[in-house]
Amino acid sequence: MKNWFSQQLFKAAITLTFLFTIPALIFAQQTGIVEGEVFTIDGKPLSYATIRLKDTKFNTSVDESGSFSLHAPKGNYTLEVSYANYTISSISINIEPGETTQVDRITVQSKSTQLREIIVSDIQRNKFARKETQDIARMPLANLENPQAYSVITKELMMETAATDYISAMAQVPGAIITNGVNDSGNGVTMRGFSNTNQGGSNMVRNGMPVESRAVSEIFNLEKVEVIKGPSATLFGAQSSSYGGIINNVTKRPFESFRGEVSYTTGSFGMNRLTADINTPLNKDRTAMGRFNVLGMTNNGFQNEGKVTAMGFATSLLFKANNKTTVRLDADVYNTTKPLVAFLRNTNKLSSSNLKEYNLPYDRSFTSDDIATNRTNINIGAELEYQISENWSSKTSFLYNNTGDKGSIFMVPMVVDDNRVERRYRIFDDYSMNFTAVQQNFNGSYQLGEVKNKILIGADATFFKDKNLYMFPYFAIYDTVSVKDPYWKPLTRSEVEASRPKRSYGDGIDESNYRVISGYLSNVTNISDRLFVMLSARINAFHQNDLTTYNPGQPQVVNEQGKVEQKATDPFYEVEKGYSQINVSPKIGVVYQPLKDRVSVFANYMNSFSNIGASQGLSNPSDPESDPVLTKWKPEQANQIEVGSKLELFDGLLNATLSYYDIRVKDKLRTVIPGISVQDGKLESKGLEVDLIASPSRGWNIIAGYGYNDSKYIVAAENQVGKRDAWSPKHVANFWTSYKFLDNGVKGLGFGAGINYVGDVLLNMQDDFYVPAYTLLNGTIFYDQPKYRVGLKLNNIANVKYWDVYGKPQRPFEFLANLSFKF
Repeated sequence: MKNWFSQQLFKAAITLTFLFTIPALIFAQQTGIVEGEVFTIDGKPLSYATIRLKDTKFNTSVDESGSFSLHAPKGNYTLEVSYANYTISSISINIEPGETTQVDRITVQSKSTQLREIIVSDIQRNKFARKETQDIARMPLANLENPQAYSVITKELMMETAATDYISAMAQVPGAIITNGVNDSGNGVTMRGFSNTNQGGSNMVRNGMPVESRAVSEIFNLEKVEVIKGPSATLFGAQSSSYGGIINNVTKRPFESFRGEVSYTTGSFGMNRLTADINTPLNKDRTAMGRFNVLGMTNNGFQNEGKVTAMGFATSLLFKANNKTTVRLDADVYNTTKPLVAFLRNTNKLSSSNLKEYNLPYDRSFTSDDIATNRTNINIGAELEYQISENWSSKTSFLYNNTGDKGSIFMVPMVVDDNRVERRYRIFDDYSMNFTAVQQNFNGSYQLGEVKNKILIGADATFFKDKNLYMFPYFAIYDTVSVKDPYWKPLTRSEVEASRPKRSYGDGIDESNYRVISGYLSNVTNISDRLFVMLSARINAFHQNDLTTYNPGQPQVVNEQGKVEQKATDPFYEVEKGYSQINVSPKIGVVYQPLKDRVSVFANYMNSFSNIGASQGLSNPSDPESDPVLTKWKPEQANQIEVGSKLELFDGLLNATLSYYDIRVKDKLRTVIPGISVQDGKLESKGLEVDLIASPSRGWNIIAGYGYNDSKYIVAAENQVGKRDAWSPKHVANFWTSYKFLDNGVKGLGFGAGINYVGDVLLNMQDDFYVPAYTLLNGTIFYDQPKYRVGLKLNNIANVKYWDVYGKPQRPFEFLANLSFKF
């Protein structure tokens, strides 16, 4: 197997070498120099401000005298001045080879004593439309040059909407649904008709590196969240790629100024949340910087049980070794304790068609605080950036991600009939998941004649291992309760331990580990100053090690006609042999700007795939009566075609994206008889998305979004053909507007309001049982000053009774008060 895998890697390397011959065509370029000064309105130098050429890697800092000097290739650029991570000024410049371009003195419209205290985002126009990022395309590419739809949620928006968790922070992403997951154990994400839970994997990345969905559940250390729409395995890999999209969580990083903020939030249901964010230079010349974030939180929840406590610490250190080399180290640890509840099962036994008709007790929990699960998430990362030349840069990244818990118990409610529910439970004696990832990217620019190109050459290796020690049988019955009974017997850990089946030491162990080694290439060609073509590809070498599981056996199943559909089997250990797969994921994109830097139209073809573990299939897939055999399945494939348009009008005051997508999934597994599958399933998902961010006047901001999705199974089990997948709504809409006074005696006073709508979703495809649609109204009022901020937030103002897509009750009316001190 090792020799075979080595041969396949050698073939992959040869293919990559062929793809990477493009850089050999690179022509040498002459460079020029741009020089200038940056001062405040009172004539003071704005020392340590950052000077950057927009959408490039070229940057420098303003020295103590207020001067700067920057080398870059010839071309037209936008020069940006940023301070404390905010862009505060920008001008257009032209750099000629061998010449020094002297720009006029840049004057920032604030006093030096004020600039370190003011809310710098107030200077920005359309402050929530900060879509410029190098992470989405893994290269410096402007929004209007990128042939893909995406959204960016900034920490400023999280603050204004008084977000206290990942769900509320992501409420303004068009077409996306964020939940606590199917079993309340991590982030469940649904986009474009696909749930990462249904797909059986994670669509989360942390600073561009793969992590487990359940390891990304807190926002105290997030600078922004980038939501990349559609199948994205070409640049992000199958190990962290959902067919609906990727979510990149960008953590807070150090900057040159000393700033800090301590914030406290309290309110309904025993909410107490304390956070601190401190950034500081670590030496006089500011070549070493540190940023430190801490969190402490407790919340009782709105039901009679459901207390959540959490603690977190994060640190990020940045060192500028020289003017070409930057090293960044970061780590965070997050610990939470809370009860876990799975989704409602066996709803096919109900006479009602939805949760509102079922009238299940809304304010009572199936579980208790006594059987809460304690979980710790750890991330350790490192980045080394090196400017090789004016045209080439290197970035080497490492990430270790671990999430685990011991003795965790989650409750599994199972319907008996209209009046009774079994409270079952499942225990994981030891559960641990580990990602280790290494990534190397080279970014460059070159010209072929007069044609400009940007190129990314990259490779990564990911190693995943999990250990799962659990009890058998999977679900044990604790008791049966009546939905009409006003009091349920309290659950205790001691009673669960006393009634549980045998412990799983050596019997219920389930270990799996795999490794993925990939190479990828992406090239963007500026055929003209308005026409851009992206060609990208990834070669992915996947190897699954042997997987050992304990199979508890199966009882005999006889249908109504007396025919044996499944023979009884005894318990046994089952070893799935390791296997290797190599496949290619392409991406093609085209962008044309009918109005230069204001309007673009784009189209793309994108791909994602999912490596599927070996399981029981048929020796002859076309014959259901053929013998079962252990089958190594092909990767499941998703292919998307998307067309759309992007607008950046009125000097950036209007930012909008409109897109239509068509995603086709093939080679899905489907069950033909219990425990036996064939690989011929097909699913289609089509839809429309609108994303609008505007600032109609100074201080007024609007965010609006809408997502329509039409998905259905084409080839599937007979009772699923033509149906939508479970947990995926057809309609999702969001709206948020706010106004902040920026002048006169009421300067800093602001208010905002928003609406979120989620349509019906199927909870059980077998009998069309669904979760009803809901509309939420939220509002806020705040007073934001240089040294402090006071805010009030009202969530679910209409006190709507609603459930998430997994059928779990959500909070009624909630009141939150926030006080922040800034220095």
